[in-house]
Amino acid sequence: MQDIRLTVTKHRTFGSYGHLTLRAETPLTFAPGQFAMLKPVGALEPLWRRAMAIYRLRRIGRGSQLEFIYQVFGCGTQALRRVHEGDALQGLLPLGRPFDIAPVAVGGREALLVAGGVGSAALLALAEQLKREQVATRLFLGGRSTVDLIGLDDFTALGIPVYVATNDGSRGVKGFVTAPFERFLHDHADEVRSGKFVVYACGPRPMLARVAALTAAAYILTYVSVEERMACGFGVCLGCVVAVRGQDGATDYRRACVEGPVFRADELEWT
Repeated sequence: MQDIRLTVTKHRTFGSYGHLTLRAETPLTFAPGQFAMLKPVGALEPLWRRAMAIYRLRRIGRGSQLEFIYQVFGCGTQALRRVHEGDALQGLLPLGRPFDIAPVAVGGREALLVAGGVGSAALLALAEQLKREQVATRLFLGGRSTVDLIGLDDFTALGIPVYVATNDGSRGVKGFVTAPFERFLHDHADEVRSGKFVVYACGPRPMLARVAALTAAAYILTYVSVEERMACGFGVCLGCVVAVRGQDGATDYRRACVEGPVFRADELEWT
């Protein structure tokens, strides 16, 4: 974990979203699924930084280039939306538990990625790593409308199959992204029973709950990245706890910023 100063090199806004490209003067590393806490330098409001999934990271000379995609929800993301090229952000990163790709990287298994809205920001780096590892990968991407299909062009450029759903039917199947995902599981029932697939998902909680229910019924190992409000980002404030099933069956709690944001779907309490 490093607390570093980052410089805005590009900032594109579209709809209620923003795509930030930042430069760090030091080499950085991260694992897919980890995140950063960001805040404009000198900003007095809000007090806390905002949690952002690391969309992409590249080495540039002796430094690093990082990309983040965010959706404007409140004053913290509104402050980020106002930054311009040359402005400085303070970043704390990398944070959190990443995706576990070990189970899918053996035995010819295939990764199924399920993303809803800005949740796809947590999955691009995973898709890129799986491609490097030569793991067959499919993406199920959903949003309210075409503008909410975050990262569609970047995923498509990887050459992986992409199944699209929009609530308004403006692109792909009309409805929730869990519909084409459920249809895929039904159409590939034999492969499901053979244990071929591992699922990785990020998106709104109702979407994750539905994915968890479908994969639990099919006995598919599933990892989810939860979207929780965070204040500190490193486990001190306890503001991002999620309910999990303890070994004795009783409800327990885990910090999404430290023990997560990635959990096995069967660890979490969904009701």
